[in-house]
Amino acid sequence: MRPLEEPIDGEIELSSRIKHLIDLAKEARIPKKRAGYIEVDEFKDSDLKKGYFCATCVYFVNVQGGKCAIVKSQGEDCNGKFSKVIAPHGYCSLWAPNKTMVK
Repeated sequence: MRPLEEPIDGEIELSSRIKHLIDLAKEARIPKKRAGYIEVDEFKDSDLKKGYFCATCVYFVNVQGGKCAIVKSQGEDCNGKFSKVIAPHGYCSLWAPNKTMVK
């Protein structure tokens, strides 16, 4: 059995490929303004399972403060508000329903 500190060449190659793919995915995301993203604080306490909110979108992942598979987390929305996350109560023009959440 080999020590844990010594990775096999194939593991190093696979690890670098995975990091490269993650970097590509980050670069492929579009800015909030281009996606038509808007974050309205008045909707923060609303029933997010009804309506076109990020919380009910198939691209939304509510991990580490909220992420989207398509839209960059950090940036300015269409109303000029800057944030570092995709809010569950936000919405954009790319919204696609998550049928397991929408009632």
